[in-house]
Amino acid sequence: METNKLIFKRLIREYEFILEDLKDLKNIKEKVDNEFMERLSKIDTENVLEGGGVADAAESWSKSKKDIKELEAAEQDDRDPVFKKIFRKIVVKCHPDKLIEPTEKEVLYYTNIYNDVVEANEDQDWGLLIRTAIKLEIEIPEEAYSKVEEIQEDLNKLKAKQEAILNSASWNWYHTKDSNNQEELLQNHLNFLKNFNKGL
Repeated sequence: METNKLIFKRLIREYEFILEDLKDLKNIKEKVDNEFMERLSKIDTENVLEGGGVADAAESWSKSKKDIKELEAAEQDDRDPVFKKIFRKIVVKCHPDKLIEPTEKEVLYYTNIYNDVVEANEDQDWGLLIRTAIKLEIEIPEEAYSKVEEIQEDLNKLKAKQEAILNSASWNWYHTKDSNNQEELLQNHLNFLKNFNKGL
């Protein structure tokens, strides 16, 4: 069990780092995407970007993802009792209605933590749940230390999100130093979108 605790602590530290890095990457990517789309629109002589194909496909994918989350939420009664126990402790400690005369800073802090734990609950994310409990100095039950595999799965999901950003067309375009290569990447992406729209 001692080895599990050490692995557990290591995974939570790595989870925390990747989570924070992912937040930074998302902020950077939002700016990169804006620049990328601005440059794409300048070379889009055929109004490929005006076609709704890509946007419609993204919306459809988003809806199906939402449907899956709703189905999983309906099955939440099957959640692990240890998960439920930790979740409830966190909610009681940080729910905005439970705060007594909080400062504006406290409201923001606890609201962010509350949102994290709600997300952890919706996604059954052990890593986010444990990280949130640690932030609130909530004692982790012994049974939670056996959840190493679940935390590793959650960590792998975060890493996949990180990789998706780092391998995106806009990210590659932005980090290409040669302006000729940048223009080629823009044109290739525009051609991809044109072909994608034709396929729909």
